[in-house]
Amino acid sequence: MNERICSICLSYMYIDKLAGWLRCPSCSFMKKEKKSMISRDEILMGRDVEFPLTPELETNLSNLLTAVNKLRTLYGKPMIVNSGYRPGHYNTDAGGAPNSSHEVCEAIDIRDEDNEVKKWITVDILEQCGLYQEDPASTISWCHVQIRPTINRIFIP
Repeated sequence: MNERICSICLSYMYIDKLAGWLRCPSCSFMKKEKKSMISRDEILMGRDVEFPLTPELETNLSNLLTAVNKLRTLYGKPMIVNSGYRPGHYNTDAGGAPNSSHEVCEAIDIRDEDNEVKKWITVDILEQCGLYQEDPASTISWCHVQIRPTINRIFIP
């Protein structure tokens, strides 16, 4: 059965289009299932309609999904993508750096308002997953991870 009870209004929720997400039909509250992985749709954010992926971007996305879902599995809790694929004006509108890893499907920002993820991540975990992390002091309420190599696993942008 693909239904759960909404923790807000106690109505039945059903699985939304995004794999692993539940939406309450009564109050529209959405939550991520405990065991759900980060999905392709979460990273693309529908932007591939306006900016279709090239074969190179598809490869990057596949590699990114493998790495971030390894991180997600080790973390053992749901992770929510704040920002994923940001081609063209999406990167500019977000205040992204020129030549950002987000533009080429090599990075995501994970919601981390309580800094739980940043406190948990270590250089060993990043190495195990094949990821690099932007300096936590530079990211207030999110955790930026990427597959694009930098000199250090934890880098200052």
